[in-house]
Parts: sequence; structure tokens; C-alpha cells
Amino acid sequence: MHRGCKETDILLGRFAAEFIDHFSDYELGEYEKIVDLDDHELYCYITSKQAIPISLNSNIISSIIKFNSSFY
Repeated sequence: MHRGCKETDILLGRFAAEFIDHFSDYELGEYEKIVDLDDHELYCYITSKQAIPISLNSNIISSIIKFNSSFY
């Protein structure tokens, strides 16, 4: 919930509060890869300001983007 960048905290925190309890072990692993990214880089991916690298492209990042699309 607290990463250092308030905007990223909000985008990821709201998503996690809604969905993380329902993730499989695989999905948790994918989410962990996402939250380990640099805040600015991650913010740019979520807000579609930067293309998502193939190595990061997953259902989880797509769900985060879709979930937050009405907030930015």
C-alpha cells in the first residue's frame, strides 16, 4: 500500500484491496513482479504512457490497467 509514490500507491493499493485475496499462487507471483518495478516506470505502464514489455505482459497487469482506467 505504501511504495513511495502516492499515485502508484493509490493505483496498486485499490486494486490489491479488491482482488488480491482471490489470486492463485501463480497470480501472486505475477503481481509480485509488477510491484517490484520502479514506481515511475510502473505508473507509466498503468496509465498507458509507456508500452508494457513482453516480459511483464500478463492478465494481472491488464487487470490493473483496466481497473484503474477510469481514475486517470
